Amino acid sequence: MRKSKFIVPAVTVFDEKGAVDLNANVKLWNELIGRGVDGILLHGSNGEFFALSEQERTELIEAAVEVARGKVDLIVGTGTNAVAETVRLSKRALKLGADAAMVITPFYFGLGHEGIVEYLCAVAGQVDGNVMLYNFPARTGNDIDADAVRQVVTRCPNVIGIKDTVTDMGHTRAIIEAVADIAPDFIVYSGFDENFAHNGLAGGSGCIAALANIYPELTHAWATALGASDWDRVEKIQHVIDELASVYDVAPLFVPAVKYAMSLRGLPVKPICRSTVLPLTEDQKEQIAAILETARQSIEANNLV
Repeated sequence: MRKSKFIVPAVTVFDEKGAVDLNANVKLWNELIGRGVDGILLHGSNGEFFALSEQERTELIEAAVEVARGKVDLIVGTGTNAVAETVRLSKRALKLGADAAMVITPFYFGLGHEGIVEYLCAVAGQVDGNVMLYNFPARTGNDIDADAVRQVVTRCPNVIGIKDTVTDMGHTRAIIEAVADIAPDFIVYSGFDENFAHNGLAGGSGCIAALANIYPELTHAWATALGASDWDRVEKIQHVIDELASVYDVAPLFVPAVKYAMSLRGLPVKPICRSTVLPLTEDQKEQIAAILETARQSIEANNLV
């Protein structure tokens, strides 16, 4: 079993006026690294990349490179709905020092299987550096299946991995198997926290998922336990992660809920988002606090961190 990593798809911190708070983001990244995350994904879905300008994305990349350098992996989401713009941002991220550029499929219109392959190859073929794919069909309407991954990797060997954000581990396992003979070092991350251990046991590389924003110490302990084949500890942390995952269901959009949970845990984040104008209600805040309290009790009772 290869070493499994738990990478945080970092949220973007905004100030009270909704502007990017660069200093607060730097403070957050340092805090997450200090609490044990294996890497940072900048400009993922949790980072509300779709609501950031190109200038804001560039400024955040520059700052994140300085924070992550020599400490943890830094993957930068660079996907847009246009090839030229995605290529430009990917080249910029890699030139600034990111370890890989992560490209999501276009969203809004369905492309079809061939269209997905051609889009990804059109981007990766113009980028000199590591490219990762980002599959999130529930949000994009476009699914990067195992056959598509194999085709892309065959044609573009600089495509080194994928984040597969699907609930079905069978989908992710099929990707692992599809490229094993042509790219044995291909990186396959799951996008849902609960699939972390299953991913590792299936031959994947771990997880990039939002609960690492809230409890980086716990996801670090989980990765350590899996690496040590400490199955009792792996199982106990699985149960806590399953409890914490209820945070995703508190509000129609989970990002403000994640941010509020982070603030309750003392991380320098306010539940201010660009992706929704709806603030959390008092009832929703109470639900999040209750979820965290249940998790805290389980963690303490089992000495998990």
